[in-house]
Amino acid sequence: MAISGADFEKLVEPYFRTLFTKMGFLVIQVRRQDSGTQNGFDISVLFFDENEKEREIFIECKYYTTSQLNWSEIFNKQLQLEASNQTATAFILLSPLRNLSNIDHDLQAKAIKLFKFPVEFWTPDKQVETFFAFDEELYKKVYDKPTFDLILDKEKELESLKIKINMLLNKKDSLKYLDTIRITDSPNEPSEDIALKTNLDEKLNSIISKDDTIRIEYHKTRANYKVYLESLQDLNTELRNNLLLWESDLRLKADRLTRKFKIDHTYTAENFFYDFFDEAEKEMLTFCNDFELKGDKQKLLNGVVFELAAQCPLDWRKNGNS
Repeated sequence: MAISGADFEKLVEPYFRTLFTKMGFLVIQVRRQDSGTQNGFDISVLFFDENEKEREIFIECKYYTTSQLNWSEIFNKQLQLEASNQTATAFILLSPLRNLSNIDHDLQAKAIKLFKFPVEFWTPDKQVETFFAFDEELYKKVYDKPTFDLILDKEKELESLKIKINMLLNKKDSLKYLDTIRITDSPNEPSEDIALKTNLDEKLNSIISKDDTIRIEYHKTRANYKVYLESLQDLNTELRNNLLLWESDLRLKADRLTRKFKIDHTYTAENFFYDFFDEAEKEMLTFCNDFELKGDKQKLLNGVVFELAAQCPLDWRKNGNS
């Protein structure tokens, strides 16, 4: 016997509590929205993640058996959630029977950046059927089947589901700092050719003594910038690409000003070193304004300048000599 949409919500509400508990999360509350309330969700799961940070995931349930499920309807739910007083970690559409139609992928991507919470559609084309397979009786009710006919390793599927949830949490964290540059002191070294350190050292010889401790700071600043770029590869690809494009553009200026420096015999290495920082800072401020970025701008500036020096287009040694 087929169930109704209201029945579906009642069935999955305790199911979410069970699954999140089995995944090892400390569940604080699972609640179902009152009928008629327009906050953009049907069920919310409030829990502590593995770092004891409070999170809340909001789920919109759609149990459509014949009707088309339009993306615009789900997008409106996201708008309602954003306009509410809720602090969303993520938004999930749970639709066991119908895929989404007419998705505007560009608008959806822009909304995610604006709302700063990730959105996922758990629909038949995303293998949502396995989500219900941890409870055979629930599965039979949802899919109106007399028997449970799925063959799967429940332990592995639960592990995969936990990875999926943790990826949502990571996406939320990266969205929170989408427009913020955070370059911290890292114990890690960037994956790179050792020659880059040598190149930078040779150039530093022309402006500071070999026993000056600031030399270590300059190397560390560059390393922290490189490690930060590597960390963005999975968390914020767009910001990483924009930073690399800006670095590439600044490389052209570094090469041009280096050539000019080498034909001006009255211009000292120290003057060129500090003057280039001034030029690079102007470019950086324009870059940050263009993309509305905030955060560790001076660390970014130092990291990029010393990276350009290590990679050779920027050279404040006269005729390439230390």
